[in-house]
Amino acid sequence: MSIFRKAYSVAGALLMLQFALQFYFIAAAALGIFSANDNAKDVYSAFKNADTFASLHRLNGDLAGLTILVMVGLSFGSRYPWRTTLLTGLLFVLLFIQVVLAALGSTPVVAGLHGLNALIMIGLGGFLRPVGTGLSAGVRKRRRFGLRPRVSRSANRSRLSRF
Repeated sequence: MSIFRKAYSVAGALLMLQFALQFYFIAAAALGIFSANDNAKDVYSAFKNADTFASLHRLNGDLAGLTILVMVGLSFGSRYPWRTTLLTGLLFVLLFIQVVLAALGSTPVVAGLHGLNALIMIGLGGFLRPVGTGLSAGVRKRRRFGLRPRVSRSANRSRLSRF
């Protein structure tokens, strides 16, 4: 396995960690506000605390964008099939849509689309993560990503029995 493929795998694992942190940060922000008592002082304090987590959510999203750009470059460097490279590029397009939805998120419908797009990104990131790690199962699935198929032990025995 080339160094580019290993780096792609590490970047994919880092991206999945960043996605998990995104959920943590936004949940910490929202639930802190939801649990505030119904008076002005507590609500102000809850929004002040939530602002820290919302800022971390945004910063982590920007870092995820950089991680995805690195993954696109590594997919070219590792000579993955075009399908993998295009799906990694699609992940960046979805992140761009995510930023646009966040900027337009003043209405609940658009904010809901921001959450749905995040779930799609996590699914695509999880789909791309097993590439090059040996975690994908089955010969057909391995060939689809440009990896060598595994040879079963029975196939090895039949080769040895010919001699």
